[in-house]
Amino acid sequence: MARWASIPEARYPAHGLEASAPGPLTFTVCRIGGASLEQRRLEQPGTGPECYRDGKWGGRVEQGTRVSVAPRGCRVVTTSMTARLLLDHQLRAIDEVSWSVVSGDPFPDPPEDVSVQVVPIRREFAFSDGAAFVGLWRCFRRSRFDFVQTHTPKASFLGLPAARLSGTRAIYTIHGALYFKDNSRRGNILGWLFEKWCCAWAHVVLVQSREDQEVLPRAHICSSAKIRYVGNGVVLDRFVPPPSSTPPVPRSTRPRVLMVSRLVREKGCADFLALARALHGRADFVHVGPVEPDQRDALSAQEIAAASGDVSFVGAVDDVRPYLDSADVVVLPSYREGIPRVAMEAAAAGRPVVAYDVRGVREVVDPASGLLVRRGDTAALTGVVERLLEDPHRRTTVGLACQARVLERFSEDNVITRLRGVYAELAGAA
Repeated sequence: MARWASIPEARYPAHGLEASAPGPLTFTVCRIGGASLEQRRLEQPGTGPECYRDGKWGGRVEQGTRVSVAPRGCRVVTTSMTARLLLDHQLRAIDEVSWSVVSGDPFPDPPEDVSVQVVPIRREFAFSDGAAFVGLWRCFRRSRFDFVQTHTPKASFLGLPAARLSGTRAIYTIHGALYFKDNSRRGNILGWLFEKWCCAWAHVVLVQSREDQEVLPRAHICSSAKIRYVGNGVVLDRFVPPPSSTPPVPRSTRPRVLMVSRLVREKGCADFLALARALHGRADFVHVGPVEPDQRDALSAQEIAAASGDVSFVGAVDDVRPYLDSADVVVLPSYREGIPRVAMEAAAAGRPVVAYDVRGVREVVDPASGLLVRRGDTAALTGVVERLLEDPHRRTTVGLACQARVLERFSEDNVITRLRGVYAELAGAA
């Protein structure tokens, strides 16, 4: 029988890593309207209306009092799961910005000093979108943020025009454009229209994928002058070396094949179930991740129950690291990605990542590694996994090669450095 988790969505614990404050500044922390507002008294006068030191944007300087007021930034997400999984470390590390999060659902455990406001947003398009747009506009108009940065499609579709119409600078973060090479013709028509809309409202467009950086201007979706590459990354120290503080996951003597994702078709979950059926008895197949019955492409309860003889469904977990540590092979048969966090984390843990050859994935996993197959080709996917199961030495060798690539290219520290540069650029243009 399929096993269900009591937590409705996967979460990671707080990273606990915070960037230190610049040396020349001392801090007085105030609260205005529930948000954290840091006022930093300078030991030396600022050089202009904004203060930028040691790679950090220090905010607006009041020349008469020699006080720098921290810039007020807002991240907008459709669900709090996005904020926990993708933004937690950034909100903690970029501590020279006074952060707020506007979420489409409750966010009960934000980082310290991060203000949270809830504006209900549905992930699917609905009649309630009009009320959500007005709610976002009123929130931005009332809060007077220095900039609003959107994440996820629905939050961006509504949040970008709401920010611009409220008089706030708007940043659009593309985690993976809906217009991409491997998409269907109909999908790309809709994706082109969606991305064109969002980019038109944004002052700055941040991309995580080099492919998106090249494709969007070429497809006349967004001017290259608006685009800034920030990339994507993980906190490598959490995965290298393997964590000793987390309890191990029980396992049998057979190899373990792991998939970590939401249980939806876009992530290739149906393909993973087919893989498990084809290799039944050759390995233990484990899926970690939440059920999302509100999504149109969600796997049904009947499909999950029918596959329970081939796959162990763990459900949502607070910490994915023990499962990565127990895996021999990690599979990501996703049909669309930006720069997939699961692939980066699995590779950082030294595990071989077998995946479909789609945008973003081929930036994390070397196309020359033999681990990528054509999208939707479950027979080829099965063949690659089968060969890895038969050859433990190759699993180790390929896993170490995946790890070396991620350690070289996908550190979250580099993302934070690039984001600080974007915020400083906005400050100078204000």
